[in-house]
Amino acid sequence: MQFQYERAVFWYESALAALPPSARRSQRPGLAMAAIYRTLLDEIQRDHFPVLRARVSLTPLRKLWLASKTWLFP
Repeated sequence: MQFQYERAVFWYESALAALPPSARRSQRPGLAMAAIYRTLLDEIQRDHFPVLRARVSLTPLRKLWLASKTWLFP
């Protein structure tokens, strides 16, 4: 599972690096979702990959905080 985590992190970072700074403002919805999914991925890794035995999720308040932070500071 660690390999899959590292592979996903690589693709998140590659996609973010490929996005020109001038496009960040117009891509805010996608960046907000990427921030939420990346945080979820980090939580899964931090909890030692419990995905086959338990559901991993973020609270709605945390999702809202991540989305608003990304929306305000793209």
